[in-house]
Amino acid sequence: MTPAENPNTPSEPSLTARVVKGGTWVFAGKIAGRGLTMVKILVLARLLAPEDFGLFGIAMLAMATIGTFTKTGFDAALVQRRDDARAHLDTAWTVQIIRGLVLAFLLFAAAPLVGWFFEEPRAISLLRVLCLSKVVGAFKNIGIIYWRKEIEFHKQVIYSFATSFVTTAIGITLAFALRNVWALVWASLGGSITEIVLSYAMHPYRPRINWNTEQARELFGFGRWVLGSSVLIFFITHGDDAFLAKVLGVTALGIYQLAYRISNLAATEITHTLSSVLFPAYSKLQEDQPRFRNVYLRALATTLLFSAPMAAGTAAAAPLVVPVLLGPQWAASIVPIQILAAYGFCRSWAATVGPVFYASGQPKEQTRVAVIQLVVLAILIWPLTAAFRVPGTCLAVTMSMMTALLYSQKQVANILSCNAIQLLRSVGAPVVASAATGAVVSLLAYTLPASAIALTIVVLVGIVAYAIFLPIFGAIIRPPVRLQLRSLISVFKPSVGRARAC
Repeated sequence: MTPAENPNTPSEPSLTARVVKGGTWVFAGKIAGRGLTMVKILVLARLLAPEDFGLFGIAMLAMATIGTFTKTGFDAALVQRRDDARAHLDTAWTVQIIRGLVLAFLLFAAAPLVGWFFEEPRAISLLRVLCLSKVVGAFKNIGIIYWRKEIEFHKQVIYSFATSFVTTAIGITLAFALRNVWALVWASLGGSITEIVLSYAMHPYRPRINWNTEQARELFGFGRWVLGSSVLIFFITHGDDAFLAKVLGVTALGIYQLAYRISNLAATEITHTLSSVLFPAYSKLQEDQPRFRNVYLRALATTLLFSAPMAAGTAAAAPLVVPVLLGPQWAASIVPIQILAAYGFCRSWAATVGPVFYASGQPKEQTRVAVIQLVVLAILIWPLTAAFRVPGTCLAVTMSMMTALLYSQKQVANILSCNAIQLLRSVGAPVVASAATGAVVSLLAYTLPASAIALTIVVLVGIVAYAIFLPIFGAIIRPPVRLQLRSLISVFKPSVGRARAC
């Protein structure tokens, strides 16, 4: 059955228009939100010590631990459903409340154990205040999942940006006043309160307590695979934090976490933008493989068009970025930033893969990918950290991501019947051009003395260099650069009949 014959498949112009509009909103919102995040990081890094970031990191790690092991995956299940999910909302909201209250109780009770394990009694009071955010978040309006399901991303952008703005404003204000870790704690709680208020102000749905065993079982049938991959991803993304905090202490954790945020902030921005759009859009195309494949290849090309130069530039300019923007107390984060920039690039690529697994009804593949990444990380993290300390942990994390990416990309190629030549032609130009740009920027960064003027020069040279290298390599490695640039606004146009995937 063709899309036109299938009443459940949206028409091409309608879907294209909605997704392009949604993608534009998400892109603008992400840029604005990440801009706020960057300002917050730079200001707080000047006002707070690495130890404060590490201490807050321990509290957040404990919250993430319990939160991950009780994740339902209901949100993804509701978005993936091809029919109207409204009948399932109240059951999902009821489960959400029960889960939030249980999480808050567990976090409050486990706080002394967390302080003992990490030998940081100061984390106990932080965690007991932060558990309030789980209570608040439990009552968030479940109706806002329709923004994703119906590709109404302009509402999600406003919602997320307002929350980020409040969190940033509280964090910076209190950092000036308190000059300690509590500025981060109260900012986090303020953000949670803002989320629940806006969820009811911006969406008309009013959930009510209701339990339907059959509905809950149906949602969990899909959500269990989301839970499985989430648990594994937790160990991948937070196992390194716990390992560092236990072995090297909170100062090392603070340096590592800041390096992670700086190195991944730019490289994954386009990733978060597209991945927000890809899952619901893929779900609507799951029965039309040619269009599905074309959407994926164009989305991947667009992702790397931006994330590759951002990652290369971040790594190359780190020797100037750290002393100029963060201060001398963060000098130990230069090498970790450079290594984790490669992780950010791989992560941006990998983030286009996960939505394919979920939308095609194969969430278990994402679980397998997470298993591979976790096994490689577990094998490498101890010897590399023992040999190189924080940079060694960064190497272990990056190598595990690279290994998982190779496997996941192979599986996606099988699902979409996409060969290696098509794939390489889609990503070749931005990757090679970014590598050349990184070499130019790195030469300047290590030559010029650390100053705001030098950093400005390096950034401008990097932009110009990429603008020069991209069309050169684009003429050698097809498709033409113009096709990749146009894919930013036409990434979801169908390929059947006239457009080529590569």
